[in-house]
Amino acid sequence: MKYLSWLAGSRTYLAGDRLSYADLAAAAAISVLDYLGEIDWQEAPAAKDWYQRLKSRPSFRPLLAERVRGVTPASHYADLDF
Repeated sequence: MKYLSWLAGSRTYLAGDRLSYADLAAAAAISVLDYLGEIDWQEAPAAKDWYQRLKSRPSFRPLLAERVRGVTPASHYADLDF
């Protein structure tokens, strides 16, 4: 998370000024951890801002509605402005 925060804090997207596969791959992994409530977002504000931008994209929103049977998501998971 520290490295992700550094990347997100030093550029618009993880690999530069435009959205790339790096952002999509990282967002997929972060989404799983976020679903499980495993990330302390207060410790990674730049990563949180980056993730909020990705969560707000129309193509990402349907993923936030998906659920894993038997596993309750973190209360903020589907909230775009967590």
